[in-house]
Amino acid sequence: MSYKVKYLETVRSDRADIKTYLDQYSSVAARKLFAKIKQKMLLVKGNPYMYRTYERRPQFRVMVVDDYLVFYKVNEEHNIIEVHRVLHGMLDIEQQLPTS
Repeated sequence: MSYKVKYLETVRSDRADIKTYLDQYSSVAARKLFAKIKQKMLLVKGNPYMYRTYERRPQFRVMVVDDYLVFYKVNEEHNIIEVHRVLHGMLDIEQQLPTS
C-alpha cells in the first residue's frame, strides 16, 4: 500500500529558512537537499516505518538527510505521511517539535 505525503505549513517555513541560509554558500545547495528529501520520501511512501522513532518524541519518526532531520508521523487511518519539520541537526530539536 502506498501512502500520500502531506507537508505541513511548518515545513514550508523550514524550507524557506533553509533556502535563505544555504543560498549564502551555494545557489543549488537547497535545491539538492530538497531533491534528496523528496527522493527518500518516495521510498517512505511504500514503507512508512523504515525510519526509526524519535526517542524523545516517539509519536515522530526521523529521517536523516545530510545535516538535516526530517520529522514525520504516520496516519494509518487516512494512509498519510505527515511531514512536520525539517531541521538542522545542530538546532535545539526539543524547542522546535510540537509536543503532540
